[in-house]
Amino acid sequence: MPRLESRLLPKNLERIFFALDERRPLSAALNTHAAREEYQFDMHYELEFGLVFSGEMRREYENSERTVRPGDVWLCGIWEPHGYRIVKAPCRVLVLVLRPEMLVNTRFDEAPEFRWLAPFAAPPEQRPVLPPAQRIEMLALGRRFTQTFGLQGQEQALAQRLLLLEMLLLLSRGWAPPASAGVPVSYHALINKAVQMVFGQRRMLTAAEAARACGLSRNRFDEVFQRLIGLSFARFALRYRLGGAAAQLLRSEDAVKKVAADWGFTDASHLHRCFEQHYGCSPAAYRKRPALQAGPARLPSGTPLMLSPDGAPSGPSTVAWNVPKGQIRNSKCEIRRKRQTARTKFQTG
Repeated sequence: MPRLESRLLPKNLERIFFALDERRPLSAALNTHAAREEYQFDMHYELEFGLVFSGEMRREYENSERTVRPGDVWLCGIWEPHGYRIVKAPCRVLVLVLRPEMLVNTRFDEAPEFRWLAPFAAPPEQRPVLPPAQRIEMLALGRRFTQTFGLQGQEQALAQRLLLLEMLLLLSRGWAPPASAGVPVSYHALINKAVQMVFGQRRMLTAAEAARACGLSRNRFDEVFQRLIGLSFARFALRYRLGGAAAQLLRSEDAVKKVAADWGFTDASHLHRCFEQHYGCSPAAYRKRPALQAGPARLPSGTPLMLSPDGAPSGPSTVAWNVPKGQIRNSKCEIRRKRQTARTKFQTG
């Protein structure tokens, strides 16, 4: 079998954009893989939380890999290259994708220092793994989550958010974030302030500016931010602005030059270079891609799909994304294997 790092090459990675925003920061899918599948690789700005109901899946990262079975959870961080392979079918999984801001902005007075983002920021090999008893609890929470697909509007959004927090709380039970070792508790609030600075403005924000606002030296700030968030401040800020620019390209007819200016890039050519590096295409080419306003045309794990007007599932894999009514349109995705054809059934709500 090829070495893991040789498979996670840029040419093998699918860059995916999920059309999430402040009003809809979370999207959920219930997917069934009816046959064994070969490796699929992708990366995206949004966080990914997955739960296996049945079957087995091999999850792979740059320097580690793990088999997940019923009750097991996998996580993917911000722009983290990852892949999967179905090793035992049928394999039924619940997949959630969410904006990082959703977790960064979640705080409770009873536990102000609890970091919901920590499991995603930890290196893959140091992320929490559930013991058998807790896997049973996680499956019960997962089944409750699937029941939210029948809800509508705010009721659905709130129920899904609360259940996600319950699942993350269970996952974190008895687990200590390795990135926080040696970082004083007082620094957590400072780093959160730097994150809020990124989310609160569209201009280019330097690490030196953020360090001054936090009252830390540049070197200490860089070290603490990397250990708590899992990315350097520069990469975190750039990827946030790229995500905003990508959303504006898909949702408006603004010229690329205006989009670049709106998101703090020097000019259109600067945005073009950054886009080529992170998305593998130009802003103009990205805008022409078929996309769903409320969800991806691909599974987070990269499974090619064909969207059906009647929503009837068929083929080796089926998926049900909960997408609001009136926001579904047909879109054909490239089929990378002849035997793999799927249709998407949307849960409207």
